[in-house]
This record gives sequence, structure tokens and C-alpha cells, in this order.
Amino acid sequence: MNKLTILVAALPATALAHAGDHGQAGAFHVLTAPDHRAVAALVAALMVCVWIWQRGRS
Repeated sequence: MNKLTILVAALPATALAHAGDHGQAGAFHVLTAPDHRAVAALVAALMVCVWIWQRGRS
């Protein structure tokens, strides 16, 4: 199985790290909650990896 497929399949579980309605939550909550920061860091790292991989192929 492709490693990227496994990573993408694991993201929804990480996004639901804590319960609660985020309808009223602003950017401050997203930046201060550790579980949101972890998901943001994971997405940023994935984007950098894809960018490096694409740059190496061209």
C-alpha cells in the first residue's frame, strides 16, 4: 500500500482529536490548540516533502 495513502487515511482521525463545536472558534484557537497545531505541522511537512519530490523530478 502506498505510504501517502496511509497518511491521508490517518488524517481524519487526527482532525477529530477533541470533541466540540468549532463553529465559533477563531484563528486563535486553531493556533493555540496542540492538536490543531500538530495537524497543521503535518500538512505543512507533507507539502514541503511533495515540493522537494517534485523539484527533484524536473
